[in-house]
Amino acid sequence: MSEGEAPSSARVRLLSQQVLRVNGVSRSDRGMYQCFVRNDRESAQGSAELRLGDTVPELQSNFIEQVIRPGSPISLHCSATGSPPPQFTWYLDGELLTAASVGHRYAIGQYVDQVGDVMSHVNISSTRVQDGGLYMCKATNSLGSVSHAARLNIYGSPYIRAIGPVHAVAGHDITLHCPYSGYPISAISWERRGQEIPVDLRRSLGEGGSLTISRVDPTVDAGSYVCSVRGNSGELARREVQLTVNNPPVVEPFFFPSSLQEGSRAQVSCSVSSGDLPIEFSWLKDGVPLPSSLQIEEKKGGAFFTFLVFNQVTSRHSGSYTCVASNSAASVNYTAQLLVKVAPQWVMEPQDVATLAGGTLIVHCQAQGFPQPQITWMRGHERMSSDFQPLDYADGRTVLTSNGSLVIQSVGPKDEGYYLCKATNGIGAGLSKVVSLAVNEPVKFDTPARNVTARRGESVTLSCDVHGDHPIQVYWLFNEQRIHHNNYRFSLSEVKLDTGLQSHLLIQQSDRQDSGFYICQADNMFGHAKQTTLLAVQEPPDPPVNLEVIEVGSRAVRLSWQPPFDGHSKLLGYTIQYKAFPASSHGEVTDWQHANTLNLSISAVEAGGLAMGTEQQQHTAVLTGLHPATTYHIRMLAINGIEPSAFTDPIAAKTQEEVPVGPPQSVHVETLGPDQLLVTWKPPKAELWNGDLLGYVVYWTVHGASASFGTNHTSSHTVRGVSVNQFRMTDLHKFTHYDVTVAAFNGVGIGPQSAVVTAATQEGVPEAAPQNVACSPLSSQSVKVSWSPPPANQHGGVLQGYKVIYRPVLKDNVIHVASSEVKRTSSVETYLHGLLKFTNYSVRLLAYTSVGDGVVSDPAYCSTEQDVPGPPAGLKALALTGDSILVSWLPPDQPNGIIVQYTVYVVERGQVKRSSFPVRVAPSSDTDFEVRSLVELQHYEFWVTASTIVGEGEGTRPVHQAPNSRAPARIASFSQTLRRADKSNVILQCKCVGLPIPTITWRRATEIIHGEPGSNHELSQEGTLSIHHLDKSREGNYTCMAKNLWGEDQVTYQVLVLMAPDAPTLELLHTTSRTIHLRWRATDDGGAPIQGYVLSYKRDHGNWQEVQLDADRTSHVLQSLHCGATYHAYLTAHNKVGNSRTSTIVTAVTKGGVPLLPGSSEIFSANTTSFTLHLSSWPDGGCPIVYFVVEYRFLSNSNQNWLLVDNNAPAEQLTIKDLQPATWYQLRITAHNDAGSTRAHFSFATTTITGATILPPQDLQDPSTGAQFYRDVYVMVPMVCAAIVLLSASLLGYIALRRRTTMRREGYSKPGRNLPESHSACSSSAEMDNKRNCQQVYSSSPVKPEGHHHHHNMKHIETASAEIYEMSPYATFAMAATPASRELNTATLDYTVQFKTFGHSENDSGIHQDHMPAGRSSKKHSRHVASSDGESGRQMSQQGASRMRHGGSKPHHRDKQPATESATHGDSESDTSGSPSAVSSYRVPIKPPASRSLELYRLDSSTESNETSPLSERHRTPRHYPLSSSHKTTPTGSGPGLHRGLLPPHARE
Repeated sequence: MSEGEAPSSARVRLLSQQVLRVNGVSRSDRGMYQCFVRNDRESAQGSAELRLGDTVPELQSNFIEQVIRPGSPISLHCSATGSPPPQFTWYLDGELLTAASVGHRYAIGQYVDQVGDVMSHVNISSTRVQDGGLYMCKATNSLGSVSHAARLNIYGSPYIRAIGPVHAVAGHDITLHCPYSGYPISAISWERRGQEIPVDLRRSLGEGGSLTISRVDPTVDAGSYVCSVRGNSGELARREVQLTVNNPPVVEPFFFPSSLQEGSRAQVSCSVSSGDLPIEFSWLKDGVPLPSSLQIEEKKGGAFFTFLVFNQVTSRHSGSYTCVASNSAASVNYTAQLLVKVAPQWVMEPQDVATLAGGTLIVHCQAQGFPQPQITWMRGHERMSSDFQPLDYADGRTVLTSNGSLVIQSVGPKDEGYYLCKATNGIGAGLSKVVSLAVNEPVKFDTPARNVTARRGESVTLSCDVHGDHPIQVYWLFNEQRIHHNNYRFSLSEVKLDTGLQSHLLIQQSDRQDSGFYICQADNMFGHAKQTTLLAVQEPPDPPVNLEVIEVGSRAVRLSWQPPFDGHSKLLGYTIQYKAFPASSHGEVTDWQHANTLNLSISAVEAGGLAMGTEQQQHTAVLTGLHPATTYHIRMLAINGIEPSAFTDPIAAKTQEEVPVGPPQSVHVETLGPDQLLVTWKPPKAELWNGDLLGYVVYWTVHGASASFGTNHTSSHTVRGVSVNQFRMTDLHKFTHYDVTVAAFNGVGIGPQSAVVTAATQEGVPEAAPQNVACSPLSSQSVKVSWSPPPANQHGGVLQGYKVIYRPVLKDNVIHVASSEVKRTSSVETYLHGLLKFTNYSVRLLAYTSVGDGVVSDPAYCSTEQDVPGPPAGLKALALTGDSILVSWLPPDQPNGIIVQYTVYVVERGQVKRSSFPVRVAPSSDTDFEVRSLVELQHYEFWVTASTIVGEGEGTRPVHQAPNSRAPARIASFSQTLRRADKSNVILQCKCVGLPIPTITWRRATEIIHGEPGSNHELSQEGTLSIHHLDKSREGNYTCMAKNLWGEDQVTYQVLVLMAPDAPTLELLHTTSRTIHLRWRATDDGGAPIQGYVLSYKRDHGNWQEVQLDADRTSHVLQSLHCGATYHAYLTAHNKVGNSRTSTIVTAVTKGGVPLLPGSSEIFSANTTSFTLHLSSWPDGGCPIVYFVVEYRFLSNSNQNWLLVDNNAPAEQLTIKDLQPATWYQLRITAHNDAGSTRAHFSFATTTITGATILPPQDLQDPSTGAQFYRDVYVMVPMVCAAIVLLSASLLGYIALRRRTTMRREGYSKPGRNLPESHSACSSSAEMDNKRNCQQVYSSSPVKPEGHHHHHNMKHIETASAEIYEMSPYATFAMAATPASRELNTATLDYTVQFKTFGHSENDSGIHQDHMPAGRSSKKHSRHVASSDGESGRQMSQQGASRMRHGGSKPHHRDKQPATESATHGDSESDTSGSPSAVSSYRVPIKPPASRSLELYRLDSSTESNETSPLSERHRTPRHYPLSSSHKTTPTGSGPGLHRGLLPPHARE
């Protein structure tokens, strides 16, 4: 951030999160810059100041072109900034203005203001005609200069200042300026030899009368020229200028020999082939004059050549030699390169070096010569050996730098030896030298620190490996104290190695006090090092300390405790157990088996912890989901990496009461008579009371009373006593439908009301889903579902009943989507039977009438209870030894609950007595059991049962087996089909038995799996095969084969890889003003059922929102959207593996647009002192108008502020009162809806006291008298344009009709009108130039009110009608150039022509007023004329775009087709809600007549929209960039099929 604001310039951008780059630093960029860093816990910031050094000048202000009269004083100002401060110079027509060159009338000066800007001025006290011309101010400092020029025009006869001779160079361009003054000037011309110079390819006239001659030819263009300046009155001024043309010299190319070596001789010559004499020669070496130290002889051979002589060249003579030839025309040069070859010479000779191991070694070897010598490094065994070999740089440690130095990183002993550096360049024998490299190794450790853990009571050995040169000394420190041998539990030992030393510290019977830091410190001659070992003697933690309740709510309890000793193993979390204590019980809870459990991670606990003092931290946690008015017993334990601690002593807490959360049930309204109703009900469910019920409140209201009377007329009566379950309603209206609800209350408050019991109007489908859908289990195969009806005003008819749609929720092992089932019922609760045991169900409801089904509710979830399980899915009995058999089995296919135990039954063949062996189920337990103490070769029968908390299930079929000491190879594992997600791991068990121990072989098809290191297959010693990073290529059958001397066996696993689903196909069905209907089609599900969809959508410049949808949905309606807005949506599907890719983004626009302009004068009516607006007649453009802003002011005072009438006026009648009679006013109305706003301006007049109308002001009347209209361009241009527009619009309508397009056609509506400004606003063109703010105005010809009237009627072309409107006077129209060739919008309105109509008076210009004060005449008139407050063309363009978008006054309405969701269900026509045990089987306005027409002069209007154009392409000119935006865009990257700015949230990162 810069100065508190985020940089937004295109020059300032982030190269990365840490680097901010500013391109082209200017004065505006200086200041303080801040960098902010944040994470979840805290934030930090840093700052830096950007200070500018020297900068080039920048102009801050300047003067403009002006026109003044002689004798007037004038002051020209310029200001600039820069560092160092710039100096100003002033020029007049290219000539420097100084105090000496101008008279006393001129004053030139400059100064520095308070902010550091340099201000300069030229003041002329009394101007003359000769003072006119082109003035220029130029600001210069050491870094550059900047200038500005503008003409000063002075009224008077033309005058030309003296012009000196002008010199030109042959072949170059020359511009001749004519320094004239005087104003106005009608023409500037140039003559030569008495003839006016024609304009051709070589001669052109520029701005200010300058003459430019291209490629000057001395034989043609040299000579005298005459500049002539003519004034408007015919005065003529002439001035002659002489042009001379000079020829520049031409230097012939030269070069040096390429084979020169030191000691050679050389010479070079420089000659000029053409150019004017005399010619001066000079020589440069490397851009400077020849140094005398080089002893180079320079000789001249004549007037047009020279040469250099080198008696003996050396390396110092190498360089660039430039010959410069100059004459009166120009100075030219030519450069040649001299390169002298030199043998290599040492710059830095290599030397012997020694360094420490691990560091970076640099051996310098640098030579010079020409060509540049090549440096080569070699390595040998001896200094004088001849077996030097080139170095290998492939290891990355050895680098040869560009200057020849050898760099070796991480130097080690292997780098010691002799190295040869050789420098050659082909000149001479070259250079070479052998150096030696020695490496000394200080002591070091591989790792500076490590952690060691041990269980309490175990022996621990701490080791440290020291590397380095001998001798090495090692000693140990514990808690900064040296360890000696006198401690009986500590022993030290050392082992000497070639690379260093190993030291071992043995600690026997480790205890808690042995935990701490152990330091192994080593020293040798070259350094010292140490290694720190943190020993943690681990044990279980202590229980939490000081467990207490610090806050109690109705459904939550806050606990507090202090963390215990962690046993030197980081605490992983806590486990809290809590159980409701029945009110009738006494004492404490003894059975914690079925208690509720809350597991807390240590991070979650520390995040909510409270600091208590400086030594102890207080942790807190909240138990939620409790039931009000219930006593709970609570205990907890701590968990570390070793094992959990013991539980704390239980504590008790009772929750507070809460208002009932359930409504009374079975509410029934019975008619007792014409004015009485009897309401009966049943109490809510006891578990929903949340305390002791005190009674009920009965509410009733007339059905539809809120809509009829505008307020809610609800009556109520309180019934005391929980046992009272009826109430008689008396004195009611006859034949009236009532809405009746009942609510229960306790000591805290009133609970929710029951479902509304009401009559129905004309029938339809319900518009809302049933509410308060609740589901609770009754047994392992039945659940109870209850709900409340939809809101009474959304029944849509007489409810015939409800459909309960239910299906099981997908589990991980489910591979097929379960179909939904449907049950019909007329009650608000029902019972579902025949369900799957211990299965979570999704339940949705819809209400239906005789017409059809209503909206489906959101799903409610509940699970059936546990039941006894089915038999295990498989069983094997395998001979293990001569007296034991291994029994293995698979879990049941239908566990029907959580399996807590398996029971293995054994019976000897032919015997009745059986033995059983319970096997408890633990998270890591195997499904096998070894039965021992059997008799060899005796046959036994085995079967297994599974048990849940409900009881023991059915057993498997018995299998027979006999113990055998010669046990054949058998596999206890079972063949299975395994489905795993992509990129996951899978473990294939192959547990084998047999004597001797079998050999195990894994195959995939015919390929043997070896489980080599680095592959995706891993084999354990037990024969388990682990497959890592599954993908489709690893799908298939995996077979485990076991074999020994007595037999063989095999099992096969079929591994299926599940993938994420493919992106669904999303499409748009239709839109309304508030909804968007989308439909999609699912593609490949990846092998796993699709579990649901996520529909993401956003409004233009808005944030993404998500809607979770069920898997069986294929369409969705986005509701409560903004009218006339653009929305974008995409869809993702997900299954158990993950999310699919996003679908293609669908863009839709809700129907409607900004408010239109009123099509007639029906919304206005005026009398003597008031003006009435009928705002309800304002066309809304398809989106309801939310409010109006109404303002007005006097028309005669355009500088007056607007007077606000109402800034939140509804679409109703509005009256502006207390106005002055017979007065013109200006009215501004802004209509707002969801799509934007439209502003219109009108002028209106109140009537006189007698009710007569008044004429428009003089500046609104047409001043034309009786001129022939066909000679008036202001009349003919509008008429011709109107005819063209009508012709083009008719052709467009005919083409559109022929194509039968269903899209809304664009039409023309009346744009706003502008009044011409007074012609006296700009008295002269000179004043207009000086003020810079006078705009082009259009004036109309005067027409007398009593003269002839020209009425021009034009048809108003719209989409569905062609209503004839009268063209209003003083109206400015914007008409498309080619309306039939392209669509009109904000991008095309820039290419329009404007024309105006002109005011006229009518004898019948009033309108009859129905309501008049007593004594007033019934003929009161009002006249309304449009005026202008200077609205910009940008607003007019927006208005035109709005009109073209919304078309005419009769928009097309598309029939709305109700979208219903259908699915195939098995319907059940029976209702079993009465008994849980019952068995079910499933299956355009027109002007009113008036005595006088109301004239409405609309001046201009603008349309402001909050929505960007939905067009895919939009031409943007500087006039059409968006004025404002309600949102700012993200960013942006792009995902698949995403447009810029539409990136989904998960794809931005």
